[in-house]
Amino acid sequence: MLARPYDRGMRHREETTWNIRIEASAEFDADYEGELDGYVWREGLFREVQRRAAAAVLRELAASRGWRVRTGNRGLPSTDELLIHIELDPGAEDLSRDS
Repeated sequence: MLARPYDRGMRHREETTWNIRIEASAEFDADYEGELDGYVWREGLFREVQRRAAAAVLRELAASRGWRVRTGNRGLPSTDELLIHIELDPGAEDLSRDS
C-alpha cells in the first residue's frame, strides 16, 4: 500500500471526556420480589430521575456560549447511557478562555 502524501488541508482535532455517573440503589425487606412487580422503583422512580438529570445537563450545555451540543449513541439503550457531544464553535463571537 502506498503512503498517502501529507494533506496540508488536514485540521488538528483535540478531544477530551468527562463522565457523570449516577448509581442508584434501593433496599427492601427480605421478602421483596422485585421481578414480580417489574422493578417498579427502577422503571418508574429512577427513570424519572434519569429524564430530569438528562434534561438539566442538556439545558445547561445548550446555554453555554460558544458550544454546539448534540446527543449521540454508541449502541447502548438510552436508559443505560446518555452520550452528549459538545464541539467548540470557532465562529462564536467573544469566546473567552476565562468563561
